[in-house]
Amino acid sequence: MIISDNFLMEKKMKKKIAFVGATDSELRFIKFFSLLPDFEIALISEEKKNASGIKFAEEKQYRTSSSFIEVIKIQDIDVIAVLTPNPEIFSQIYNTAKPHQTVLDRKHFIFFYETMASLISTKYLVIEENFNQNTKEIKKAISDFSLITKNIDILAINASIEAARAGESGKGFAVVASNIKNLVKSSRDMLTHIKSVLDKFTILNSQLMEIRESLIEKKDENNQ
Repeated sequence: MIISDNFLMEKKMKKKIAFVGATDSELRFIKFFSLLPDFEIALISEEKKNASGIKFAEEKQYRTSSSFIEVIKIQDIDVIAVLTPNPEIFSQIYNTAKPHQTVLDRKHFIFFYETMASLISTKYLVIEENFNQNTKEIKKAISDFSLITKNIDILAINASIEAARAGESGKGFAVVASNIKNLVKSSRDMLTHIKSVLDKFTILNSQLMEIRESLIEKKDENNQ
């Protein structure tokens, strides 16, 4: 295993990762890293063209190759996970790796994967619990505010009717009623925006749950 000095320091930039070996047993690793926002899959290499990992790569439109030599050619790959059990392939990639590249054999990659999985699972569980609680409170607040806005709108309509009946003496009141209507409209627009933001967070939460489910599958496989 070779780990570059910058690998653990450059946390803000996306890390480009390549997989050498993409059969059924490696697919869970590939899927896991495809969900992580800090990683970008640059290449999936597998000599078997009908392998599960290659099919997944085609679905996701990831770059694929039937030869591990392609991994060596790509300069901007940060992490190379050599999952194939062939020691000669690992040795060749290891010996030709650039100084900035981290090369992991299957054993070290699984350790790296399980460490990350454990940390992420714990972190996302807390986030998920907090998100679900906050979402309930936000939805209740939106519902309450919508009811208040509806009642104010009804009052504004009634005020406009009464102002019209009052004729000339009710003009000032009509202006106030009109302003209230505008306020109600602005409030509804704001509620629509809040709902839109909440929907985006809900999608994000679904992605987090997808990651956690992949981690649960990993634990189940390890326990079997």
